[in-house]
Amino acid sequence: MSDDVSADSGGGGSDSVTEVTTTSWLQRLGQSIVGFGIGTLLIIGSVALLWRNEGRAVDAIRALDQGARQVIEVAAASVDAGTEGKLVHLSGVMTTSAPAKDTAFGISGDGLLRLKRTVEMYQWTEDKTTHSQTNLGGAKTTETTYTYKKEWADKPTASDHFHEPNGHENPPMPVTSTTIDSTDVRLGAYRVDRALLDKVSAFAPFAPPEGLGLPAGYHAEGDVLYRGRDSGNPAVGDTRVRYAAVSSAMMSVVAVQASGVLAPYQAAHGYQIALADAGVVPAAEMFREKKEAESLWTWILRAIGFVLMLIGFILMASPLSVAASVIPLLGDLVGVGALLLGLAIAVPLTLLVIALAWIVHRPLVGVGLIAAALTLAFLLARLPRRPVAAVSAGR
Repeated sequence: MSDDVSADSGGGGSDSVTEVTTTSWLQRLGQSIVGFGIGTLLIIGSVALLWRNEGRAVDAIRALDQGARQVIEVAAASVDAGTEGKLVHLSGVMTTSAPAKDTAFGISGDGLLRLKRTVEMYQWTEDKTTHSQTNLGGAKTTETTYTYKKEWADKPTASDHFHEPNGHENPPMPVTSTTIDSTDVRLGAYRVDRALLDKVSAFAPFAPPEGLGLPAGYHAEGDVLYRGRDSGNPAVGDTRVRYAAVSSAMMSVVAVQASGVLAPYQAAHGYQIALADAGVVPAAEMFREKKEAESLWTWILRAIGFVLMLIGFILMASPLSVAASVIPLLGDLVGVGALLLGLAIAVPLTLLVIALAWIVHRPLVGVGLIAAALTLAFLLARLPRRPVAAVSAGR
């Protein structure tokens, strides 16, 4: 492998470094064999993810359906001993006698149930772009450009991991983002468990009170606490802090009543029910919203599992495309074929794994999915044959 490096400085506080490398055909073949092993692991991992995700989805549906049937309406004004240990729904004003406080800056306010601190630091970031070209004989030339620019980011960027750290050094963040919760929150006569409070997410922008004794180097600019000389012309290391808060307000919750405390309800298979919404919201609506959220998360994980499986099959086929790349056009054709083959296998296999998982929990749904997977696999297998049949018919 050979390297060629060039640098370019641009305006606006950004610059770039370009590295050109050439990898021989034998080196690429060795890398593709490693990729074959990685692809195998990805396929195994995707199957495990899909299987576990479907089990989680079924557990969630069953628990929420059961919870919606069992939930009991109670009043917030007093603790009802008759509903001890039961799943309850109630609405009332959520209050606190110990408002959330950020001790690092002395930020607090009356009735603050939760206080979220968001910190951003002006720092160097690295962006990587790659362009590759396969040469006759199978060697590949890769041009990689590393672009460095200064921007605000809410997480520290480790500049020592940059391709070119010199001249792009980032200082450590002086403070990080966090959420601070009140230690004593009540909903009417009930105390609210911290795990249930974590579900209260109706955050609104919160301006720090005036006249605070801020840490050295910080000053207030509107609703922002700024660390640096000039916010209009920031320098690397400048920091800005914003706040959002949940204040005392009318809330609706679904939780278990345990000795006067509202806490997450432990349903079957370890699924927890702990729902909280701002305002007066009926229990049926809260369960419907939660089921929609669980459905969305299930589809996201299904998509991730499918993509991992597809990448796995492509990596497993990479030795073939690399072997054929001694003639670049042939290598490209084999690569496209590997992608199509990967799709033809990954789509029905994903459906099959999902179906088998559902058969364990809900047989009727699982059988339907298996039928769909087999039908799709049959149609995909026949697609490449149609052009051949057409040619034969023309003859």
